[in-house]
Amino acid sequence: MHLMSIPRHQIETTPAEYAGIIASLAGPADCPGAFSRFEQAFAEYIGCRHAIAVSSGRLALHLILERLALEEGVEAIVPAFNYFVVVERFCRLGIVPRFCDIRRDDLNIDATAAERLITPRTRVLLVTHMFGYPADMDALVDLAERHNLILLEDCAHALGTRYGERFVGTFGKASIFSFSVLKLVTTFGGGMIATDDDELAAGIRADLACLRCLRPKPTGLKRAITGAIMDLGTRKLVFSLGAWPLLRLMRAVKPDIQQKMMTDTPHRVSDFDPRKVPRMHAFQAVLGRSQLTRAEQFIERRRRVGAWLDEELAGIAGVQPLRCAGGDRRHNGLYYGILADRSAELSTFLFRRGIDSETSEYLNCADLGIYRDYSQDCPAAREVQSRIVRLPNYPSLTRREARRIGDAIRAFYAAGR
Repeated sequence: MHLMSIPRHQIETTPAEYAGIIASLAGPADCPGAFSRFEQAFAEYIGCRHAIAVSSGRLALHLILERLALEEGVEAIVPAFNYFVVVERFCRLGIVPRFCDIRRDDLNIDATAAERLITPRTRVLLVTHMFGYPADMDALVDLAERHNLILLEDCAHALGTRYGERFVGTFGKASIFSFSVLKLVTTFGGGMIATDDDELAAGIRADLACLRCLRPKPTGLKRAITGAIMDLGTRKLVFSLGAWPLLRLMRAVKPDIQQKMMTDTPHRVSDFDPRKVPRMHAFQAVLGRSQLTRAEQFIERRRRVGAWLDEELAGIAGVQPLRCAGGDRRHNGLYYGILADRSAELSTFLFRRGIDSETSEYLNCADLGIYRDYSQDCPAAREVQSRIVRLPNYPSLTRREARRIGDAIRAFYAAGR
């Protein structure tokens, strides 16, 4: 019997960063210097000309698509295994999503399948580096160039992921990053647009300037408190003594309650208005810049934990860890995913043993009822949705805890559950 539970996530913050948060909250919410320093540090880190801090990844995608000024009814190829909110941005701007199947090894868009979907109305190719695994950028850049498509990168999971000598997010016309509380670098909510296109960057900055007088003031204190509560709640001791016993009681009454608490039910989003999205607070820029200085350390430690899990899961029938497709590619270690037989049963089994894993909030959007008008047959995405499990993976996870996860998964399959 283990006294300590293993949370699915762990936020990596320091006392010095909280001191910076407090100091920033005492100052002006809109501090141009804080944002420009964060943006410059980010651009230098990934190697792009322009980085533009925004309130969320969703707003980032909206601003890019709106500035592209595509005519209504054009098509965008998007990975079928996705977060429905991403698809909604295309739909709400009059762009028709064409769902493309993925590769099982790394959950990323299949370039061969994407080429079969191209029609005379296709204008955009969205590449999502799912779970931090780099997509096949050689094939996808070639595809976009041959068919004159606008290549956009969704790097919400992929800060610090490399493809060859370059960071992902530097291959397309523009890319988006997320700094939510569970990402590699957090600002307790927020995002970044990266681009080398001077005209696009200037246009997005002009749009943000126009929105600034219309949007609500930054809710700095609320964001800071919410982030701090989530930070505290994922600390192992607090999670073991507080969150996990409560979650276990709640799940005994309603088994799917945690999943519903942690994820949005897919629905058509008609109420998203960029004018109503609060601006980022200066404390978020200060926190993000501090976190960014430790990004490579985070990646190294996460990849070390991933290697331990690889060792533990080797040879277990019914379990297939995700893998980079090959070549000189670096996964940033953000999420450790497996394809597992009887994934929901396995996740429940692990939870009862104090290991909080999750089946994914990402779904095969090609099969969702809300997108029946755009339905495509995507068998790999359908299989992944039914088998995916995300295991705990963060810098503070120990070798002993990785062994405990492996032992529990072995026990599950050995017992034939």
